[in-house]
Parts: sequence; C-alpha cells; structure tokens
Amino acid sequence: MGLAAYRTLSGRKPAPAFAPVAPRPAGELVWVHAGEAGNGRAVADLAQRIATQRDGCTVLLTGVAPDDPGAILDGVLVDAIAGDHPALVAQFVTHWAPDIVIWTWGGLMPNVILAAQAHGAHLILVDAGHDGFDRRRDRWLPEVPRRLLAQFDVVMARSRDAFTRLAQLGRPVSEIELVSPLHPFGHTLPASDTDVSDVGEALHGRPTWLAAHVDMGEIPIVLAAHRQALKASHRLLLILLVADMVSAKAARDIATQRGLNVACWADGAYPDDHTQVLVADAVDELGLWLRVAPVAFVGGSLASQTADHDPYTFAAHGTAVIYGPYVPTHAPAYKRLLDAGAARIVNDASSLGLAVTQMIAPDRAAQMAMAGWDVLTEGADSLDRIIGRVQSHLDARAGVMS
Repeated sequence: MGLAAYRTLSGRKPAPAFAPVAPRPAGELVWVHAGEAGNGRAVADLAQRIATQRDGCTVLLTGVAPDDPGAILDGVLVDAIAGDHPALVAQFVTHWAPDIVIWTWGGLMPNVILAAQAHGAHLILVDAGHDGFDRRRDRWLPEVPRRLLAQFDVVMARSRDAFTRLAQLGRPVSEIELVSPLHPFGHTLPASDTDVSDVGEALHGRPTWLAAHVDMGEIPIVLAAHRQALKASHRLLLILLVADMVSAKAARDIATQRGLNVACWADGAYPDDHTQVLVADAVDELGLWLRVAPVAFVGGSLASQTADHDPYTFAAHGTAVIYGPYVPTHAPAYKRLLDAGAARIVNDASSLGLAVTQMIAPDRAAQMAMAGWDVLTEGADSLDRIIGRVQSHLDARAGVMS
C-alpha cells in the first residue's frame, strides 16, 4: 500500500501552475534530470553531449539550479518541474512527451517515473548512488523504490555500495550495471584551421603562454609577470586576451610604457621574432589561442569582483592551467585539476611569473596537459555507455516507426 498511499497523499494539495519554457519541438526528445544537488555540471555536460551527437534530437534538462555552472547550454532546453503532484506531472509529461528519460543519482519522484513509463518513455537510471536511495521514505516504505526501480529499462550504479543498495531494493543483480561515476568534462572551442596554421608558422616554435579573460585590474599584474618570465626565457611570447577594444588599448599602452614590444591582433598583425606581447580582444577566438599556447592563466581569478571561468575548457585543449584564488563558481573544477597536477594556483605577479617560468618547459607542460586529460576523461566509459544506449533505442524506435 506504500506507493498507492503516496500517490493519494501527493495529490491532496492544489497542483502548482505548469508553464513550460517553450513549445515541444518536433522530433525526438530526451529528458535528462539531475537528481543530486551539486552535481549539475556533470549532468549538464551529459545533456549537451547527447544534443551534439544526435542530429534532430532535442534534450530537455531539469533539476539544475540556475546558478550551476553549465546550466544554460547551446542546444539544450532547461526547465523546472515544481514537485511531484500528479496533476502537474501529467501536464509536464504530456507536454514534453519524452522518448527517453535519463534520471541521475536517485531521489526518484514516483508520479514522474510512473507517468513517463505510462507515456511510453524508455527509462534509464544512471550514476545511481547509494545515498540517492536512503531517504526516510525509502527506508520506511521500501516498496516505493522497489516498484519504481522495476520501471527502468536500464540501471547503472556508480559504486559497489550503490550496486548493493539497488539489489537490496529488489533490482535483480543481473540487471544492474556497475560503471564509473559521471564527471564533468571540457568542451573544445572552434578555431579556424587557417588561423591556427598561420599563427603556428609565425611563432616558429617560440615558447608561448596565454593570459585569457584578463580584466583591467589584472593587466599590470600579467605584464609584470611576463617581464619576470622573460629573464629566464628571452624569446617568450605572451598572448594577452582581453574582453574589448578599450581593454586592448589599455593593455597595449601599459605594455609599451614598460618597454615591451607589442603587436595587436585586431590590426591584422602577426607576432614576429621581436614581438613580446600579442594583444587580442576577440573573446570568441579563445579556441585559436588555446591551440597554440601550452600554458594559460585564467583571468578574473586574481580579482574578487569578476566572474570566474571554466578551467575544463582550457584543459580540454591540452593546456596547463594557472589561476588565482577567486574562483567561486568553478572551485570544484579547479580543485580537481590542482589535485591531479594539471593546474597551479598563484596570488600575485611574482608567483605568476614563477609559475610561467617553470611550466613553460615542454616536458612540464606536457606532463600537466596529460594530467588534465586524465581528469577530463574520468568517467568517459560511463558517458559512452549512456550515449550508446540512447542512440540504440532511438535508432530502433525510428526503424519501427518507419
């Protein structure tokens, strides 16, 4: 009677208003739900990977807080489901009509799961954690998670403890897959092959480092660090990427006043053997600079009032990462890279200059790049398995419908 009682009680209060963020697009739709607080980035990355690998497929993402890193993604609809009221759930599922529901971690919402199953959705539980099935309701009404687990076509546990917990709740062990946990990963940015080739030819193998997203207050710090690093490597080139033309002019003026030879990318200038600083102001060309610089300082991190930037994007290009202490949004990502030896934290111009001097050595940069790649590919087997299940089911469904 546990599940029946829950469904009755959950419908006693008035249903919250349902207002979808958009009409339901035509074609296939995969709904991905982030059940675990604090892991929205990994789930958002999964959603985006599905969207980019399946042409014509819309991905709906729920359960991600608005301030989570990666919450707003290209090609992914982000919506919210305000509770498990049966009337609200019915409207939600009817509106979105998902072909597949990918539920992560646990914290299963009974009315949602049953409504999606009744609608004909293929249900996949991934990254299941033992703590996702250890709430008061799960302990005192074990029939509820047991009944809900039976609705899933695929169940993937992220640990041995989770595997055991799911088996205790009645999922046959032969129907539980033990895979590595989901982790966030980085996305590579576009770049013109011609620009990459031309810049690479102009550099002639010169040691190069990048300071990206640098704000006005950090420009003097970065230039001071570069002057310090030049003492150890006189051919060293700094690519200084700022947000706009005003900042670019300020960077050029400050560098010139400090006796540095400057070229401006916006003027069509390529660095020559005498160029010590190349100033760029096209933030959308970050992918180009990450492809030519083995070491990068992530700007905004030395100032407490500016937004911090995603270090996984830097590491995804094989770039060793340097950052300052102010990274509130992406702190877990920086810590993972730091702990793996793929990143280094600095506090001022002196420590930044020292970091560049040490990290620009080819063997050190390569070692840190490999460490970053290991971080980004952790959990790749789980991701590939989930994507494979999605593709196989949608292919089979399309074949039946045709």
